[in-house]
Amino acid sequence: MNLPTPWVMAPMADVTHACFRDLVAQWGGCGLYYTEILNARIVASSRPEKDPYCDAGLLDRPRACQIVGDDPAVVAKAFEKLQALGRFDAYDFNLGCCCGMPARYGWGAALLRRPHRVREILREARRVLEGPLLVKMRIPDGPEDTAKRWAELLHECGVDAVVLHARYSGDLFKRPARWGVLKRWKRILTMPLIGNGDVFSPQDAVRMMEETGCDGVMIGRAALMRPWIFSDLYRFRSAGTLPNPPDVAPMVGQYGLLLRQWMPQQEAVRRFRRFAFWICQNYSYGAHYYHRSCRAGNLEAMVETLQGFLSRDVLSDYPVRPFMM
Repeated sequence: MNLPTPWVMAPMADVTHACFRDLVAQWGGCGLYYTEILNARIVASSRPEKDPYCDAGLLDRPRACQIVGDDPAVVAKAFEKLQALGRFDAYDFNLGCCCGMPARYGWGAALLRRPHRVREILREARRVLEGPLLVKMRIPDGPEDTAKRWAELLHECGVDAVVLHARYSGDLFKRPARWGVLKRWKRILTMPLIGNGDVFSPQDAVRMMEETGCDGVMIGRAALMRPWIFSDLYRFRSAGTLPNPPDVAPMVGQYGLLLRQWMPQQEAVRRFRRFAFWICQNYSYGAHYYHRSCRAGNLEAMVETLQGFLSRDVLSDYPVRPFMM
């Protein structure tokens, strides 16, 4: 895969829809924008061109979609439908989620315990896909040769790149990411490796690449807290300095406007709450700001309330530190 930059935005439920991707894209610096996690059953049995989860933004290219499921035929049909839309530049299969809907169904990271089923799924996906096929996964449990066996499986199935979240599924987010595992996997894999886990600043992203040799870095929670982090990262890597951060209050208003343009009121309110949950974690009194804005009622009142708080506060320096989960 040839990406404009090696920095990738993670797929995150209820957040990385077209509005948020376009918000991030206005600053530039991101090399690949992911959709939210898409349920293979729903995509395969519906019309994805009418599904807001499959919407394309105006600025978010190149764009990847991510599918989660465990039935090879259903996953292949879902990928086939998404490919037919012509909206996506890459296609990802989820082997990384270990909570929520994927965990309830035994999908996502739970499939790492079923490598034979994963092989069937990836073979079917590769059969129908013309574009790049990626896999986002956690570290599989197993003996010392587990990484080598997975590397062989992924190569055999025609996977074009691997995104490795450097934690076991049992780790959740409770322990530090195991960057040393990324370094070992980079030596074993025959395809590009994108590292993921505990990147909370542009400095962290550069350090991950230098220490592990990975070909790219995926950023999740830090991008939710600071949607401009990819632009900061591009500047830091090229010039060694960080620009001044944007004014956050106007950005909140802009995001509210995007939601009003793209979504019905009830859904826009739900999405804005998720956005505010992460933005507020940039501030010492963020929990207070978040709860007060959520009680404001409609979208316009929520935006105005949050803008009032943030316009009187100051962003701290990197690294960001999520404290609400």
